[in-house]
Amino acid sequence: MERRTKKFVLAGVLGAISVVLSLTPLGLIPVPNLASYATTMHIPAIIGGIIGGPEVGALVGLILAFSTLHLFAGNVLACFLPRLLIGVVAYYIWKWSGKKDWGIVLGSLGGTFTNTIGVLGLMVVTGFFTWAQVLPIFVLNGVLELIISGIIVLPLVRVIRRVVKF
Repeated sequence: MERRTKKFVLAGVLGAISVVLSLTPLGLIPVPNLASYATTMHIPAIIGGIIGGPEVGALVGLILAFSTLHLFAGNVLACFLPRLLIGVVAYYIWKWSGKKDWGIVLGSLGGTFTNTIGVLGLMVVTGFFTWAQVLPIFVLNGVLELIISGIIVLPLVRVIRRVVKF
C-alpha cells in the first residue's frame, strides 16, 4: 500500500477512535472538580502524530475537535486550535529526541500539555472561565492526563508500528 494511503487510513482509524472516546464514557475519567472529568480523547492524535507525522496528528486532532464541539459551549477557538496542535507538537518533540522511545514519552507529554494548557488557557482568554476556576482543573486533570498519556502511548506506538510499516 502506498505510504500516503497508509497515512490516510491511519488518520481515519485513529480519528474514529477519537470519536468513540469523545461520545462515550470511555474517553472520560471522572474527577471531583468543575470539569467533572479528565480526558484520554487526545491520545489518538498523539499516536497519529508520532507514527504518521504532523499532518496525520493534525487531521486526527481536527476529527477530535469536531466530535467534542458539543462539550465547549460554543467556544470554537478553544475546541479547535489546541486539538490541531496535539499531534504536531508530539511529532516534533519525538523527532527532536532522535526518534527514540524516551522521545515518544516526551512527545506524549508535550501533546497532552498542549491540549490541557491550550483548552484551559483559551477558555480563560475568551472569557468562558476564570483562572481561579481552571487552576484546580489543570492541577488535577492535567497531572492525571499527563500520567495516563505517559504510560499508555509508548506501548501503543510500539504495537501499531509493528502492524503498520511506514
